[in-house]
Amino acid sequence: MALPRRTDAELRRAFTGLVVESLAVRQDVARGTVRCAACASAGDDADLGVGDIAVVMLRNYEGFTWEIQDVLCTEHRVERVADAVGIDADDQAIVSSVLEAAGYHSPDGTYHPEALTLGDVTVLDYSSAEEGYAASERDDSRPDANPGADGDGR
Repeated sequence: MALPRRTDAELRRAFTGLVVESLAVRQDVARGTVRCAACASAGDDADLGVGDIAVVMLRNYEGFTWEIQDVLCTEHRVERVADAVGIDADDQAIVSSVLEAAGYHSPDGTYHPEALTLGDVTVLDYSSAEEGYAASERDDSRPDANPGADGDGR
């Protein structure tokens, strides 16, 4: 069962102060930088640091935890979940934020005083898990969505 749709205020509160680190995104805590995924893919200078504006894509796993999926610079800014990662059956958001150095204790207990966090957050787009389930149901109802479903084995 999907959770109720979150408000912009709830999302801003959840994301403001969030450490810019996840399984998908690693920052250089010694230098206080994080890479723009699009710049890095193109081989361009990709480092974002304190004071830079970042566009951040996040996903909420099973209503439990928000995880950063990607970080982009303003040049590669996306504003819609559908354009960035596609609608899925998890809550997803795209936000814009100025990066701040607020310090962070990593899971191994090390303190990183220059670690980047999200400052004041602006929600650019939000897709609830319910929207993802609805999109999935629409896709499943297309005749070409289930090849072989008509019994011909193709």
